[in-house]
Amino acid sequence: MNRYYIITMMLLVALAACNKEPETPIPDPIKSYFAIYNFLAESYDVAWEIDEKVIDAVHPYGTSILEFSIMESEVKDVRFTAKEAGGDRIIKSVIHQAEQHVYYTVSLLGNESDPQILIEPMELEKPSLGQVKLRFMHTALELGPLDLYIGGSSPDHKVLSDIQFAKFTEYIEASEENLWEAVIVTPFNVAPEDSTLLQYSANNVFVPNRVYMGVIGHSTSSTTSSLHLQLFDQPAY
Repeated sequence: MNRYYIITMMLLVALAACNKEPETPIPDPIKSYFAIYNFLAESYDVAWEIDEKVIDAVHPYGTSILEFSIMESEVKDVRFTAKEAGGDRIIKSVIHQAEQHVYYTVSLLGNESDPQILIEPMELEKPSLGQVKLRFMHTALELGPLDLYIGGSSPDHKVLSDIQFAKFTEYIEASEENLWEAVIVTPFNVAPEDSTLLQYSANNVFVPNRVYMGVIGHSTSSTTSSLHLQLFDQPAY
């Protein structure tokens, strides 16, 4: 075969390769994120579906799981369905309009006769330098509204009042020193010296510049179990 013919063909192949359109990279899917909590006062575990996606993990009481939904637009209606684990019986199903790149807290609470799914966006901003940022959720079905004190039991240490069942509080900031000193929960408008439901000291679990959700509720799914304050990390940027 003529060597000039071979060289010409090689040049044509090289030219074709140079003129080939570059492959367009596939962008990562845009998501919304959900920290899902189970505080349903029932003895069985929970299974979740998000839209048509079945979550494989069984969800015990007092724990959290992190999931997401792929967003085809800036906002999207997302359906959350809680079922009794191991069966098809639906406990509660709600639709929430989610936004791109937003983190949400999704909480199942109440009991079988009156279940609730509470959904709220998270604040991702870090606290002021050296501070701890927190919000709280009241999950104890049989208790009325609550007050919360940080750093001591005097009236000036009351930081939140009238915390309602199945509601999130606003975010607050507190110093590590005050959180280590005391965290006290009382019935609404009742002073700590008259009735204290929870009292913690030496709270070395709090780390400055972090964000937490504090859950006031029972240690197990039984409403006769002891009350406690459970902390969950939240993302902060």
